[in-house]
Amino acid sequence: MVYMIDLKMWLRDQGLSVRELAEQLDAPQKTVEDWVYRGVVPSPANLERLTDFINCAHHWVIDSANGPLSQGRCQRCGETREFRNSSEATTPWLYRQYQPKTS
Repeated sequence: MVYMIDLKMWLRDQGLSVRELAEQLDAPQKTVEDWVYRGVVPSPANLERLTDFINCAHHWVIDSANGPLSQGRCQRCGETREFRNSSEATTPWLYRQYQPKTS
């Protein structure tokens, strides 16, 4: 019997979509959907690639922010992915403008 981690939970924890995982593994998206949503066990070749991908403790080097997304690359395995840059401030105190008191 092959032990499989909960891929749906793992993807959520990693901030990855099924599509992104499929692209990283060079596997059809439908195949990866079967693993994630239907519990289908990958073929031996896909299982090896999936295990190698999951077991990498990524060390991301992320390009400087230039727009809403920045490209990142793992220094260990070479994986690349896009990261969201900080969005507009969402807390009210960050919107306040300094207003000097007038007498």
